Amino acid sequence: MNEPILAPKTLMPEPQSFINLPVCTNWKNLSADAVIFGVPFGKPYLQNNFPNDQSRAPFALRTASDRIMVEHASVNMDYDGIPSLTNGMKFVDGGDIPLVDDDVSSHYLKAEEAVRYAVKKGIIPVTIGGDDGITNPVVRGLDAAGSIALIQIDAHLDWKDERYGEKDGYSSPMRRASELAHVSSIHQIGIRSFGSSTEEEVKIAREWGADIHTSRQVHARGIEKVIRALPKGVKFFITLDVDGLDPSVMPGTVALAPGGLLWWQLIDLLDGISERGPIIGLNVVELAPKNDLNQISMIGAGRFIVSLVMKETLKK
Repeated sequence: MNEPILAPKTLMPEPQSFINLPVCTNWKNLSADAVIFGVPFGKPYLQNNFPNDQSRAPFALRTASDRIMVEHASVNMDYDGIPSLTNGMKFVDGGDIPLVDDDVSSHYLKAEEAVRYAVKKGIIPVTIGGDDGITNPVVRGLDAAGSIALIQIDAHLDWKDERYGEKDGYSSPMRRASELAHVSSIHQIGIRSFGSSTEEEVKIAREWGADIHTSRQVHARGIEKVIRALPKGVKFFITLDVDGLDPSVMPGTVALAPGGLLWWQLIDLLDGISERGPIIGLNVVELAPKNDLNQISMIGAGRFIVSLVMKETLKK
């Protein structure tokens, strides 16, 4: 970790930059408060499932840019003070992590190094998957931030040790995170219905100390109870698997399940986390363009990204 890290070099964002941001593909020249970049490829469980539809998400998200934000002077009417991207923050599109010769292990390593590079420079990394497997290298790269509290918004527990012999796939991010010294706590929000977890994984997660808030509990008790249970004065990192949201809010995902978090619960959660400590980054995964309706998932994910970046950069 103390060795110097070479500045990442990425692919140009296509078909345009996210919300028409300035572009930097040679990170040696990166100067920003926050950088968004694509990590399109998760490690597959079965080779005939590679690449999956989620690998198209960075492209689809950027395609929806003009519907996410009309112009950078547009204000966010959800907040007092009507903040906009013209309020002195510098947000940059850092392109996409390349995949060379279908070498996903190298793709993961490049993503990990990019997160680490941004954090060391005090830049908020915003990573766009890809399936939830890319959460593994992203969280590993957060070691540069020191101790963090990991917020997972997801329908699924993700504590599998392995599937089909693969330990770095989309069913294992929280299990892998639990093994990292810099992850001090894990808070899982929106968990519901059936996934790949068995009773064994639930037991392991609880014995480790994972703070699990099912979606049913959130709807019954309110998101405020979740916020009050979070630690104070720590650094937070949010990983948002969009299937944690209800399909009425976020239809553009693969593992659709009714009963997820609603939009205002997500925004209230963002506000509550930010009040308890700095949010040092965001990871968005499992956007599946083929299942989206009128780009609503891309618009929602994009606006959540912009809201988080505005909130954290304007605090500085």
